[in-house]
Amino acid sequence: MIKYITDKTLFTGSLVLLLLLFPQWESRAGMGPEPSTAKLTYLYGDREPEKAGLQRAFGLATLIDFDGKKILFDTGGDETVLKKNMEIMGIDPAELDLAVISHHHWEMTGGAEYLLQRKPELLVISTDKVAEMLTGYNNKWKNIRKMGESVLITPNIFLIKLHSGLMQGGPLGIEEIHMILRTREGLAILEGCGHPGVLRIMEESRQLLKEKRVYLLSGGTQLLDRGHKVTLPGCDSQFHQYILGKMPKKSMRCDQDFTIPQPTPYADEEIIAIADGLLASGIQRIIPTLCTGERPENIFAARFKEKYVSQKLGMVLPLPGPPKI
Repeated sequence: MIKYITDKTLFTGSLVLLLLLFPQWESRAGMGPEPSTAKLTYLYGDREPEKAGLQRAFGLATLIDFDGKKILFDTGGDETVLKKNMEIMGIDPAELDLAVISHHHWEMTGGAEYLLQRKPELLVISTDKVAEMLTGYNNKWKNIRKMGESVLITPNIFLIKLHSGLMQGGPLGIEEIHMILRTREGLAILEGCGHPGVLRIMEESRQLLKEKRVYLLSGGTQLLDRGHKVTLPGCDSQFHQYILGKMPKKSMRCDQDFTIPQPTPYADEEIIAIADGLLASGIQRIIPTLCTGERPENIFAARFKEKYVSQKLGMVLPLPGPPKI
């Protein structure tokens, strides 16, 4: 039986809906795929591409093949970029079981229209704000669901929602969803931008699953220096304009560089303390993605040594499979 981790509801409806949508999940409990089939594929980002033709852009979209499911975690900032990269990598949105959008910022939500055009019935789980944005744009998207504080997706895939502190992602903070995979070598934790803080995300994940071992942490770190610039790709679609119009920074323009707000950059000593805090957990892999920057990345590489993985666009990272029962 699929169960919630807390008494908060995943949907505004009942648990029966989830069981009807995914009746096979219960029958596969404890029957995870072989380790060779468990993997992460980085489909969207501003890092150096590993495969010819992939388009770089600020944002994040990671395909998770784990516990018999294909889940897209975040959708990147632009649907045309996501479409191109998925086609080059041979990934069809129709094959997805689920999409999870970590939070409402444009670089995570912009590719959602492509997914829902290709598979209108796709179940999308996100925060209240994202759900309201997507259904406000197109009320025919019926499977957009709001999440409670935490939820069990399969016996080895979990979601947890945390609220960041003041001025972290927004003046009053924001809600952000993180995904936790229970592998046979410990937890694999995937973040969006990491607004609540990487140390807190790791500790809350360990406490939730009562698991001390952490295999990897992948995602944003919020360690950018002041003045960090990114380029917003061309965004001619009505959906992209709609998403940008919901953002507090109205000065963003397509095909132009803009500065990511970072009022208080971290000093080297603070970044070292964060890295050492992660190392103290016994973490085996660290994969910083967006919202990190060259200086923090160099510090992480120096502290983590062989445990540091430089994320590339199009990179496929094998994972240990779920625990065998």
